[in-house]
Amino acid sequence: MDAKLNFEAGMQELEELASALERGEMGLDDSFAAFERANELRKALQRLLDEGDEKIRVLTESGETELDAEEIK
Repeated sequence: MDAKLNFEAGMQELEELASALERGEMGLDDSFAAFERANELRKALQRLLDEGDEKIRVLTESGETELDAEEIK
C-alpha cells in the first residue's frame, strides 16, 4: 500500500479500476490483480475517512460545535 495515500488520488484510481473491471476488457489474471488493488484502496480510503471522523470528534469535544444537518444546506 502507498506510504501516504491522498484521498482524492485514491478515489480516482479506485474509480478507474472499477470502470476497467466493468468494461471486461482485461484478462482473468489482470482482473484479479485489479480487484485486489481496488480492495486495498477501498480499505485504505475507509481508514482515511475513519481518521478524519475521529479528528472531527476530537475537535468538537475540545470546544468546537457540531454542525447541524440543516446548517449545512
